[in-house]
Amino acid sequence: MHSDPVLQAFEHFHEGSYDAAANVCQSVLARDPDDVEMNHLLGVIRFHQGKTADGLALLKRAISSPMASAEMHNNYGAILNQLGRTEESIVAFKQALALKPDYADALNNLGVIYRDAKDTDAAITALKRAVDLNPESPQAKANLRSAYRDVVPPWHFAMMDDKQRNVAYEAAIRRAVPGKRVLDIGTGAGLLAMMAARAGAAHVTSCETVGVIADRARDIVGRNGFADRVSVIAKPSTELAVGRDLPERADVLITETFASAIIGEGILPTLEHAHEHLLAPGATIIPCAGSVMGYLAGGDTLKGMLFVDRIDGFDLSPFNDFAPSIFAASLDGVPHQALSDDVELVRFDFKQKNFAMGRRRLSVTATRPGVCVGIAQWIRLELDSETRYENRPTPGAAFNGHWTHLLHRFPRLVRVEPGDTVAITLRHDRSQVGIDLVE
Repeated sequence: MHSDPVLQAFEHFHEGSYDAAANVCQSVLARDPDDVEMNHLLGVIRFHQGKTADGLALLKRAISSPMASAEMHNNYGAILNQLGRTEESIVAFKQALALKPDYADALNNLGVIYRDAKDTDAAITALKRAVDLNPESPQAKANLRSAYRDVVPPWHFAMMDDKQRNVAYEAAIRRAVPGKRVLDIGTGAGLLAMMAARAGAAHVTSCETVGVIADRARDIVGRNGFADRVSVIAKPSTELAVGRDLPERADVLITETFASAIIGEGILPTLEHAHEHLLAPGATIIPCAGSVMGYLAGGDTLKGMLFVDRIDGFDLSPFNDFAPSIFAASLDGVPHQALSDDVELVRFDFKQKNFAMGRRRLSVTATRPGVCVGIAQWIRLELDSETRYENRPTPGAAFNGHWTHLLHRFPRLVRVEPGDTVAITLRHDRSQVGIDLVE
């Protein structure tokens, strides 16, 4: 054991002997209450012992000294963050980095705070720097992976590998873009933009809202040899301006910012802005239209997924009041029955300049007997006059596109026979589609 009490205290601490370490710290502080090292170490010990308030007070005394180190400010910030005092903890971590700019632990801590606050670009910048400084840190690497997952959801990968989608888009792109100025909205990894460049577009301007994704798209475009024909701008399309971001209005618009009900990702206001500010008159839109499709759906499996009745002799039916009105799931692997023909519920012509909210009532005719649980819904995209894409549910199919299906649940089960009609109301508010059973 060292004769120096400071070294003794640290040795006890690293061995996990917190009480022994605390006793040494207290003996030193009894002689010198302002000892920076001992206030800091005892504060950390109290934090480890679950005595957070005591730890905070001791660390605050330590960091008040001009002799306080970057490590002291970092540990103070960690306790503040544990207490939910986020803004103060950010100040502490930044002070640690002012004293020690290459302090990986402080960068990691700051990155986690930014990630939790949904400041994704700042989080990734801090966490990438932490990993670069300390490549062996499992914590920093795990936090960086988590931040990346916040940026790019898992379905994005299935979307890029959706061969049916890619074939449809490329066919329409090859027909439309040779020699034309192209605008690609929501470029992601840059796939559709590179398809356009390969098909002979004069130039492609791509935009991507998330900065870190835009940076990676530029890397990918350059890696594939299209940097001279594809520009990637880290902005939403509504912030683009002709003469600054685009040399001229675009002749062709390509986008794939569609949700499982077509309009959930803000595509309608995006198109309105593009028509008014970014596109040449008569510009080609790919896809040129999109429809929400559906059929009356039934079957015991769907009934069990969406309704509860008697389970093991108990009546649980009152719990049905809590069931969701919309259920998102791939119906390809779910045994069920299509109790009607396919119905186009609503169609959006993307060549239009404006899109009003919509509401319509329609009757769907049953073509087979069964118990209907609601409407199974999918999407159809008209890429151009020759090419379509749709992900109609196909029970037993291994893969039927990356867009999930939606099941609009009726508030009650509806028994139907061939020829019966089921009245529904279809409504949309420019961002969501709803289907209601007419009682």
